[in-house]
Amino acid sequence: MPGKFLGTIKRVVTTIGVSDPRPNTYLAKLFHKPRYDEIISIVKKYMGNTIEILVDVGCGRGALYELLSKAGVKVDLYVCCDIQMSYLRKIEGERVERILCDAHNLPFKEGAADLVVCSEVLEHLERPLKALYNILYVARERVLITFPNEKIKNALGFRYPEHISEIELNTVVYFADYLDYKVELYKRLYFAFPPSILDKMFEFSHQKLKFFSAFLGVLSSLLREFCLIKTEILLLEKKIKKKS
Repeated sequence: MPGKFLGTIKRVVTTIGVSDPRPNTYLAKLFHKPRYDEIISIVKKYMGNTIEILVDVGCGRGALYELLSKAGVKVDLYVCCDIQMSYLRKIEGERVERILCDAHNLPFKEGAADLVVCSEVLEHLERPLKALYNILYVARERVLITFPNEKIKNALGFRYPEHISEIELNTVVYFADYLDYKVELYKRLYFAFPPSILDKMFEFSHQKLKFFSAFLGVLSSLLREFCLIKTEILLLEKKIKKKS
């Protein structure tokens, strides 16, 4: 009985792999699934249902490819890059090219991919700006990047040991602009904190309870500033696109 109970706790709390949204676990559903849902939505809106070449930097076990396929997005060539060969071997698909490499040294020519995705990777790197340079170099049209905003969490002493770099939004935007990219879309996701609940209450009450809704709106804005777990999402578009 104790073994079964501990097994249940492990299944609920742990997640298989790094940032994988697919396991039926609490953490996967709470943090990773909403982020991937947002990524898929952005890709469909800005790239359409067909992508010729997509490079996924820090692909893990290929969750992006699987979820894009389920969403009806056809990728003619999905190039998955990771430093773990064991992850790459688990990615299945006829249009998949597996590349064992790290983000600091991407083995591609300039403008090789229509879209480059790098989600929750930069904070794991010793030289994130070098990796960002390579990512921007490889893209022909767009780059989709996500990274955690952990200022408050880190200041309180809750830094994840595997997150060795703190990524600044302004630095990424400035660096991208210097390399002839513009911000096409910016969003911030908030996790595991009341703002999302308050937003739903606001949507429900704003027509009938205007004063209460105004209070909820102000409270939600304040709580967002102190939310410990946030993710920045940037869709960068090349100002002068490379010709095929």
